[in-house]
Amino acid sequence: MTLIKILTEPAILIITVFFLFFIMTVLRNYSKVEKNLSSVCTFLKSLNRKEISYRFQELDGFMSGNAFTSVAWEDFKKALIFPERLYVASQNAKSTGDYKPEIYLTIDASYFFNEDSLVYSRINHKFIQTMPTLLTGLGPFFTFLKMAIAFTEVNFSMESDVGNSLNGLIANIQIAALCSVFAVGFSLLFMFIEKILYNRMCKKYYLAIQQELIRLFDVVTSEKFLIDLLKESKLQNVNNEKLLKALPDDFARAVTKSIGETTTPYLENILYSLNKLNESFNKNSGGDVVDKLF
Repeated sequence: MTLIKILTEPAILIITVFFLFFIMTVLRNYSKVEKNLSSVCTFLKSLNRKEISYRFQELDGFMSGNAFTSVAWEDFKKALIFPERLYVASQNAKSTGDYKPEIYLTIDASYFFNEDSLVYSRINHKFIQTMPTLLTGLGPFFTFLKMAIAFTEVNFSMESDVGNSLNGLIANIQIAALCSVFAVGFSLLFMFIEKILYNRMCKKYYLAIQQELIRLFDVVTSEKFLIDLLKESKLQNVNNEKLLKALPDDFARAVTKSIGETTTPYLENILYSLNKLNESFNKNSGGDVVDKLF
């Protein structure tokens, strides 16, 4: 029995077609994942921690616009802590000072960006997992089907046909056994190829996304966040106390300065005008009437 005759058997041909169809399906789905996740990795690598606060709006727009990361990104943003002074920094995007605003992450990025959210939810993962089982199941199915057909073709009614019938039965049993061999072999080969494709086209990129997000955002635990919050609260209390103590002196200086800058010039102008008026009366009436008034 030649190899060409074996491969052209309808049962083996059907198993081969199923195998090729499953491989193409996996390749198409993983290619879509690779295309989207690789673009996310490229964008994240273009950012650095020093400018993440200034470019956060750009990052938010990109991650929300990508169908593979939009859902995970919305949950990821809820775990971020934005410093209060970030708003001031964002208003001065061209600032070149020493201030380096940072956005803190309270939960590890792998909790949001993992294979479940980035890969499995975007492909028919359950169907892919059942493909090896389907291939294996085709083997026994066609084996018993081929054997059932072979037994129906045996003719023992005539002695001259017994030899040919037995030869045909043996050939059909061989084909039936090969159906199981091909089915199990294709199933093992599919699992091997699928694992290689997954590691190279999917796993590599979602792990890279996790590393890039860890690089961009400092992870702060809840305990550390509470300690920092307590320190900040104490500093604000001290500053407020100093401001309250200095408020009366500042108010007095402000009032004195205001009087000196506004009231005194008006009084000087009034006195100057009275002196001029006095001189005018003195010239006209000898000064007797005006002297009596003063």
